Amino acid sequence: MSEREVRKRRLRRLLVLKAFLVAGIVIGLLIAFIIAEAVKLTGGPWFCKSCHVMEPMFKAYSQDTHGGWGYSGFVAKCVDCHLPHDNLIHYLIKKMQVGLHDFKVYVFSDPDKIDWHEKREHRRRFVYDSGCLHCHKNLLAATMKKKRAFIAHKAYFSGKLVVKVEGRKEKAKCVDCHKHVGHKDLELYLPPPPPEHKLIEESMKLIEESVKILEQKKKKKEGVEEHEEAH
Repeated sequence: MSEREVRKRRLRRLLVLKAFLVAGIVIGLLIAFIIAEAVKLTGGPWFCKSCHVMEPMFKAYSQDTHGGWGYSGFVAKCVDCHLPHDNLIHYLIKKMQVGLHDFKVYVFSDPDKIDWHEKREHRRRFVYDSGCLHCHKNLLAATMKKKRAFIAHKAYFSGKLVVKVEGRKEKAKCVDCHKHVGHKDLELYLPPPPPEHKLIEESMKLIEESVKILEQKKKKKEGVEEHEEAH
């Protein structure tokens, strides 16, 4: 075999190797794009709402600040709260585990038999602090003007804020204090509906809270007027 033929063979091998390398990169990028789009499309409320048992959660979420209700203009996706955000690997693994679990429940059992009222008591399993802090990054600075909130958050970040969980002390999580965050009045939408006395109690509580807020605003306004008159 001549030296020229040897060079040609080497060149062909090199071209084949480059072709495989380019094809591998293109296929890898295509797979990465498909995975990224799939993760994005399956992370929002409209996808979750496609399962009928999630409709009460969606209705309550739509009435909450995190669902866009109010003047903030902010809308959190389901995965912003219900998946960990400490690192990408943990996020993807947990998303896959949750997806497989939901698939198993829908195929091999009856999701309509789930006691959602009882399940809410285990909220710390389904809401991640890393998700909360992913958005609320400047929490201490943001709450400095509110003494009670500032003290609680300072204790939380120092690890001194603890709660009792099944008889043992554990470091507090966000949902231990913010129990109804993300889904406003969820208990009103979940089956079966709460008893009438419960609804009355909730209504009275809301009325009392509203009256307190109005009284505080009135006192504040009167204080400002008195200050202006004095000067």
